[in-house]
Amino acid sequence: MTSRKLLATAAMLLGWALPVGAQAADAIGEWLIEDGDARVRIAPCGAELCGNVAWIKEGQPTLDAKNPDPVKRSRSLIGSGVLLGLKPSGTAEWTGSLYDAEDGRTYTGKLTIIDERHVKVAGCVLGGLICQSQTWTRVK
Repeated sequence: MTSRKLLATAAMLLGWALPVGAQAADAIGEWLIEDGDARVRIAPCGAELCGNVAWIKEGQPTLDAKNPDPVKRSRSLIGSGVLLGLKPSGTAEWTGSLYDAEDGRTYTGKLTIIDERHVKVAGCVLGGLICQSQTWTRVK
């Protein structure tokens, strides 16, 4: 193989490899949830991604009142985990758990990057047969 072909092949492979490696970085940041009532900060936690409540709009509940654990019902939602143990499951996609403070339940969760400013977050039941999703917008 000539050095020119080798260089072209290496450039092509590098071009394919960079977006995949960059995908986790694309999910990291602060995201405004669909209804605008809260922001979630997504960050690495070990080899996974996690998301914690970073801000709640004034007038919205700030306590985890519907948590099934009575001890946690008086804790602040600020700083609490809502995206838990997200592991890569494909290009620009992670799966793990999603805690919904509105009903106090934890669902199978999925995060998918739509573009640099938007992610789709879905909570599912029945092994993924029934899902509800939101589109979140990057704040930072």
